[in-house]
Amino acid sequence: MSLLTPAVAFGAALVLFVWVAVGAWVNFDAHARGSDHPGIWGVLAPVSGIVLAYYLLWWRRGRSRRYPASKWERATAIVVVAGFAGLVVGSLVSPPDPTSQLTVWPVAFAGCLPVAYWVVRRRFDATGDSSINDRL
Repeated sequence: MSLLTPAVAFGAALVLFVWVAVGAWVNFDAHARGSDHPGIWGVLAPVSGIVLAYYLLWWRRGRSRRYPASKWERATAIVVVAGFAGLVVGSLVSPPDPTSQLTVWPVAFAGCLPVAYWVVRRRFDATGDSSINDRL
């Protein structure tokens, strides 16, 4: 029996999609915060968890946004939040083998999308209030 079933292939493709969304969101956010090289942040952050943690916990904290988030930035943030939340939920409810996790994760991702939408909507605030935008 082959381990690469259509469900596993879809889960793997979704992992890549979320991975690209992480890079896009970091790129959008770094650009809005005045980085000289937002593309470098966007490439390195999803590749290295250390760079992503440094970006989220240290670099972006001292820099305020120059402009409110666009609809594309909000959309990528929703995918990123739902992706990470789905990964946590999927790992808690599925057996520990990667094949099972890749089949459960897309369902968990889809279930986390409404919550991610709500979280991102509250954090970004559709009116563009900069005090709320600085918190994310």
